[in-house]
Amino acid sequence: MSDLTPEQMAEFLERPLVAVYVTLRANGSPHAIPVWYEYRDGHFLVFTSSTFQRVKNLERDSRAAITISTHDVPYMYVSAEGPVSITPEGVAETGLSISRRYMGDEAEGYLTELLGEHSVVLRLTPERILTWVED
Repeated sequence: MSDLTPEQMAEFLERPLVAVYVTLRANGSPHAIPVWYEYRDGHFLVFTSSTFQRVKNLERDSRAAITISTHDVPYMYVSAEGPVSITPEGVAETGLSISRRYMGDEAEGYLTELLGEHSVVLRLTPERILTWVED
């Protein structure tokens, strides 16, 4: 067992793995949901609707965590915690970039169905990153 090197982490975060995104409900309990993401310029980006519970939670308490892991050998993960900013800026570009990672050529048609007036980008700025790889 060991930490991922910076090179291993960068390579790992390029993989189209589904992440678990955790925000805090008003009563302090965790709200964990699967998301597509992109790691860009030191931030974890997610596009979503501002009507979803995760955004309502972040509007009240900007702290969040994201974990990306493998489900087969070699087992690996990256987990990050930090504040999240919410913005409608760049949502179409970010949404397309993320969708292409997971859907390839079908991304544009898929994204057209998702984008709307309530679309936003969540930008998690890591204050703490934990990594692990099975040796």
